[in-house]
Amino acid sequence: MVLRAVKTSPQTSPTTPNSDVHQDHTNIMQQPSRTDRGFTLIELLVVITIAAILIGAVVLNLDFRNPGKTVLQSSQRTSLLMQLARDQAVYGRQQYGIRFHPESYTFFTLIPGADGAASWEVFEDERLKFKEPDLKVEYEVEISGVPIVLEELEEELDAATEEDPIRPHVMFLSNGEMVPDFRIILADGDGDNRQAVFAGEVLPIEIEALDR
Repeated sequence: MVLRAVKTSPQTSPTTPNSDVHQDHTNIMQQPSRTDRGFTLIELLVVITIAAILIGAVVLNLDFRNPGKTVLQSSQRTSLLMQLARDQAVYGRQQYGIRFHPESYTFFTLIPGADGAASWEVFEDERLKFKEPDLKVEYEVEISGVPIVLEELEEELDAATEEDPIRPHVMFLSNGEMVPDFRIILADGDGDNRQAVFAGEVLPIEIEALDR
């Protein structure tokens, strides 16, 4: 008996569902993720814009102003303007005055009337004009040692009459005198920083820092 070898062709095994799932998972893993791609230019611009807005909001909420410096500068300006009014009264042979309010002051000048009577009127001069400070500065006034109740200029003008006209707290006369004796106290809203402007013995007007 002769035995013959039979050559059989290899059979391909059928594809199972598990092998398909494995192949799909492999394809997904090979695809680049969103994180791997990085941010687009538009996304970066959006992030930068939001960061800039947040930083700007924080900066606007920070207060770099110095209350002590503001009060000092306000007292210095008040003193200089009072000295200027005093000099102008001497050189111009004119009477001037200053009246204080809770957070400001106004200069006046004495105007002769037609009947010979003089009246105090608001002096409109850019050199003698109150300048609003960066922070609120409050004023207190003592005239000859007596505290004075301060009111807003508009209220005082409305309440003024011929029998009781509005007058300055301090007058600068053409002979160089400043009358009456005064003491002006400037302070910030919390009262932590206080300066006094007063008639001095050495200088006509002096400034002094006050304790809390």
